[in-house]
Amino acid sequence: MEKTEIVDEIGHTFLTDQGYMVHADDIEDDQLTAENTDDSNHDATDKLGAPLREQDRFLPIANVAKIMKKAIPETGKIAKDARECVQECVSEFISFITSEASDRCHMEKRKTINGEDVLFAMSTLGFDNYVDPLKIYLQKYREVGISFV
Repeated sequence: MEKTEIVDEIGHTFLTDQGYMVHADDIEDDQLTAENTDDSNHDATDKLGAPLREQDRFLPIANVAKIMKKAIPETGKIAKDARECVQECVSEFISFITSEASDRCHMEKRKTINGEDVLFAMSTLGFDNYVDPLKIYLQKYREVGISFV
């Protein structure tokens, strides 16, 4: 898949063959709606054109903070702005990888993103160092899932 990139600063604005992807900080909150996001998991209760709330754009801050706390000493503390910064970064990272995986599914005329699509996207986007460990994890995850059936 050939893509044209328009980059003022890394990670902010991209023009792809599937559409225009804008980093959330580049547009105002009132411009972000269910119509102009890459989330294809719409159901009948979605209100197209309704602004997305912050909790719909980002991972829950409590979950992010819990993961961050595991990486620091027990007596360590994490500032609110650090939690919010990581929250935005990981949410953007997940959107970035998912968008690439979604493009692959679209090209192959599939609707469901699977683990291989995510690994392919990570490799395509230059995260090769993570692909091999994640392949092993995915294989073990599937083995455990099969043993419970």
